[in-house]
Amino acid sequence: MSSREPSGEPAPDAQAGEDRAAPAAQQDRAAPAAQQDRAAPAAQQDRAARSGVRARVTLALLAIALSLGAVAGISFQRYAAVHLRPLPKVPSCVRGARVALRKPVAVSGTEPRQTASGETVYLTLGEDRAVACALQFDEALARHLAGALAEHETAPRAARLVELVRDRVPADPAHDRAASAAYMMASAALRGMPQDAPEVRAAAQEIELRHVCRFATRRSCPTRPLPPLTVWLAGVPAALSLLALLGLGLAASAARYRRWAARRRGR
Repeated sequence: MSSREPSGEPAPDAQAGEDRAAPAAQQDRAAPAAQQDRAAPAAQQDRAARSGVRARVTLALLAIALSLGAVAGISFQRYAAVHLRPLPKVPSCVRGARVALRKPVAVSGTEPRQTASGETVYLTLGEDRAVACALQFDEALARHLAGALAEHETAPRAARLVELVRDRVPADPAHDRAASAAYMMASAALRGMPQDAPEVRAAAQEIELRHVCRFATRRSCPTRPLPPLTVWLAGVPAALSLLALLGLGLAASAARYRRWAARRRGR
């Protein structure tokens, strides 16, 4: 017999109610899944858009760094070729000649040498050794060195040694080896002279100044000009672009690490 409600209406079938509730529950569960399915392409598009922006920014920064860096580098190389030339390698005999020239001259010379003017002078064994060394790479320098070493009075000898470094070696880079050798020999010869003489101290300072202003040494040259403005105008943006590229690379590496760690935790 079928059950009835007190009102006389048939009682609802429990099985039928469950059958009607099941599709509703399925729809409720399917709704978030459908939303997730619709959200997934949107998230992928957003990630793709961000990746495209990062790629364009990276390419722009790379172009700025390369182009401006090249401009700054070429400008600085031209500046360094004139004002920051490296110390050249001099013949090994120059170092031996320096040791001989540091000894004070106590006797008259006996070794004949010709000066730049054609005059024959007589040098000591140490002085003759220095001139013979200079002859190996620059004959004109050797003759001027012989004339300077032939002076025995303090003031004329110091003046001739300064003249050797200042006036007897061209400023062209092709003569850098001769300039370095002249400085080394002249400074050594000045050490063999009375150090309390004002002429010797002044000559040593001028020779040192000429040397540090011609080559890139640890000492600074007070008359050396600053690098051209192009180096700063192009170099600073190039350096900032490189720093920005480094930051982008670190950020991308951190993001990849976080994704890797999330996948490891999800296993």
